[in-house]
Amino acid sequence: MDDSGGKSINDLPDALLQHILSFLETKDAVRTSILSRKWEHLWKSLSNLEFHQCYFKAKRKIFMNSVERVLLLRDSSNIEKFTLSCGIDDATRTRTWVSAAVNRNVKELCVNFYEGEESESFVFPLCLFTCATLTKLKITSHGVLRLSSSISLPCLKILSLQHVVFPDEDSTQQILNLRTLEKLKIRYYDWKNLKAITISSPKLRSLDICEMHRNDLRGSDACHVMIFGTALTFFSFSGGFWDDYCLFKSSSLVEAYFHVYGCYERSREIAHRAYKHIVGLSTVKHLTLTPDVLKVLDCAPDLFAHTPTVMNLTSLRLSESFFEFLIFALIPSGTFSTALLILKLLVSLIELSEELPTNCAKDDWILEPVPPCFQSCLKCIEIRDFVGLIDELDAVALLLKNAIALDDMVITCSTTGSEGQRKIREQLFELPGWSEIGRLNFV
Repeated sequence: MDDSGGKSINDLPDALLQHILSFLETKDAVRTSILSRKWEHLWKSLSNLEFHQCYFKAKRKIFMNSVERVLLLRDSSNIEKFTLSCGIDDATRTRTWVSAAVNRNVKELCVNFYEGEESESFVFPLCLFTCATLTKLKITSHGVLRLSSSISLPCLKILSLQHVVFPDEDSTQQILNLRTLEKLKIRYYDWKNLKAITISSPKLRSLDICEMHRNDLRGSDACHVMIFGTALTFFSFSGGFWDDYCLFKSSSLVEAYFHVYGCYERSREIAHRAYKHIVGLSTVKHLTLTPDVLKVLDCAPDLFAHTPTVMNLTSLRLSESFFEFLIFALIPSGTFSTALLILKLLVSLIELSEELPTNCAKDDWILEPVPPCFQSCLKCIEIRDFVGLIDELDAVALLLKNAIALDDMVITCSTTGSEGQRKIREQLFELPGWSEIGRLNFV
């Protein structure tokens, strides 16, 4: 009882107090042991443990001793989530920490090892790759990911691997194709030790690939990555196609993000590699594209005559500035299919204005032929970084006129000031069709 006759926090059940402690950083939760005898041992049953060396600044020994103290004094209850972010100053001790979490039937394990000499040669304990309770695994290692020759993770659903160098084809094939895997993220990785790899986990619903930036395009030594997504609903690729990827069509694909970057030296080989992705995206419903997709494809214009159609497209998001938006005036009649007409949305309006013949008035800009999806299934277009220039307004007018299936057009404008906002709002409402389906946001 407190002085006012009411109940204090100490009167709450231990289970509820432990739940409250789970929202604190581990080091702060441990500090509550000084509050009273009741609190002295509560932290020892914490199910979520987080250790971040950066919070200890330059006090490396204090951090390491703190981790070991918590693990040694903690009771034998299971660990739900274990997070470790540190440099590898003592590989043996670090492996012991990971093993301790596995031995306590951990469900979520997140390990982030800073870049350094020992991180290059760090070997994870073998028990990690046979953990029967693990449902989520995230590894950032800045070195070769040394895997067990036999991997058995029967409950793993989410896998994230960042800044890793994959060691060989056999073990990589195992870790990326676990039968229970539903979400896979591989970012800033290196395939240099592999010649070919297949990603085809039967339950995989989400795949996020982000290449590590390279200064050179891998040619004959490139890794050939084949992606079969029988259950795939979300796919994201960001990179410069330094290796060779092939996404096979997935009828289940709902949403896709396609971003090409770092391709300063354009080449036909990169264009052909990007084209394989376009083929794989032909059944997607919601598509986000960035400008360099088209710039890469322009290196192989012969591909334009053989492009697939995007038959199920219902929404298109144009990433980057609205100045990367295209009116289709320069597209020759019959040359491009739906997919390339959509990709042509990403060519700069400024560049287009400069390339138009002097006798071609902007009022004459037309879509010929009109993409089939514009007339049947394209329901939503989102445009960002709109500032209200004449070319932008002309682009919106053309879309409103030709995208007859459109139900929603969302424009996000970065213009500040009430007068500027009022002017843009008035200009858009003057366009035929805007008042019925248009939405304007200011940020």
